[in-house]
Amino acid sequence: MFCVECGKEGETYDGLCASCHLARRHFVSLPEIVDVQVCGSCFAARIGKKWVDAISIEDAIRRSIVASLEKEKSVTGAEIALSLKERDIRNYLADATVKFTTGDFTAEKSFQVLVRLKKDTCQRCGKKSGHYYEAIIQLRGPQEGSSSKRLLAAREQIVSKVGNMGTQSRSVFISKEERMHGGYDFYLSSASVAKALAKDLSDRFGATSKISSSLVGKKDGKELVRMTYLVRLPEYEAGDILLVDKRLYLLHSINGNTLSLTDLSNWQESTTTLGRLSEIEIAKRAEEILEAQVISDKAGELQILDPEDNRPVEIAKPKRFAGRTGTVRIVKTKNGVLLVP
Repeated sequence: MFCVECGKEGETYDGLCASCHLARRHFVSLPEIVDVQVCGSCFAARIGKKWVDAISIEDAIRRSIVASLEKEKSVTGAEIALSLKERDIRNYLADATVKFTTGDFTAEKSFQVLVRLKKDTCQRCGKKSGHYYEAIIQLRGPQEGSSSKRLLAAREQIVSKVGNMGTQSRSVFISKEERMHGGYDFYLSSASVAKALAKDLSDRFGATSKISSSLVGKKDGKELVRMTYLVRLPEYEAGDILLVDKRLYLLHSINGNTLSLTDLSNWQESTTTLGRLSEIEIAKRAEEILEAQVISDKAGELQILDPEDNRPVEIAKPKRFAGRTGTVRIVKTKNGVLLVP
């Protein structure tokens, strides 16, 4: 076999040797100049039509060159090897070698690409600077000056979850956060995310929420509505000892308006809803539960060492209490000392 173009003998492709075959057709091509847009606020880079977070300038350049590669339909595979040289703070020179395959023909083509870094503002930062939001979460404690730790924990949950979701979707972010009397206001870019966060706060903290909406305009003939979620934390939290209808209970967990409780008089576990309870008081906070050393364990009675004055104390054992040595949890009440599960 010989090349019909240059007469060279050897393997041919469509009647042409490898050199002539490669010279006659483009197969792959790269532009002489590639512009890489970098957000001046968050330093995300635009790769093709998408903004990408947390990548280096070199990685952004490599991805942009790969995205700008054009291939003929017959090319079934292509790999790019790049060598970058910084000319100045805004310009790089890239030597690119593209190895490609078309049919049973494999070859390489070399290109030199000038890469220019362009400062821009990504869509997310543009929306943030314009204070764009679709919903508000008004996070509040039960009353002024109370539950500061839980209020901070609830705030941290909102910030953390939005941050995690933001790594998956750049359209999710907190546009603005304001410290308000008794809590915080969060302006969120997504109404659906705000709804999910309100539910999460209810599940974890037993918070109650009230929903309201306001009409802010129209777009494409459709009404635009902003949602506001007033989320209020309860006074009590998991681990507290509650006085419920004149009986003491350990609060295990809160799920919405459902409480999981253990009666301290008999260690009987139960669940109930807030609507069924006429009165709830906090008898002891979780941090007020003490740890006491066991002295002896007899039928129906446990003797412990009071951790505050080191005096022995006898405690009636609930029926569900299993014998143990070492230490137990106790709570002191005006009616005596009770064991805590």
